[in-house]
Amino acid sequence: MLTVIAEIICHSEQDLKTVLDSFHHIREQVLQELGCHTYDVHIDHLAVKSVLQTKVPFSIMMYEKWQSMQHLEAHMHSISMQQHAKATEGAVASVKIRILEAQ
Repeated sequence: MLTVIAEIICHSEQDLKTVLDSFHHIREQVLQELGCHTYDVHIDHLAVKSVLQTKVPFSIMMYEKWQSMQHLEAHMHSISMQQHAKATEGAVASVKIRILEAQ
């Protein structure tokens, strides 16, 4: 089982909304893909003002669980991801992806 954590930084508040809307639109399709166990979208908790939290403007954190690397690769080439790429074109400044496995 693989855990994927992706940090997506958008250019602006409007771009953040565009990307979030797209993820919410494709989420149910992705959850139906073979090997997908979790596909969750997270943003900074807005009400918290704490020294414990580092907020990153216009950021999204994806938390995903995939059965195998083959399932994850199939997802990256899926129709839902093609739709997402088209819907969010120009909205994303950077993406950092970590693919983790339990030890």
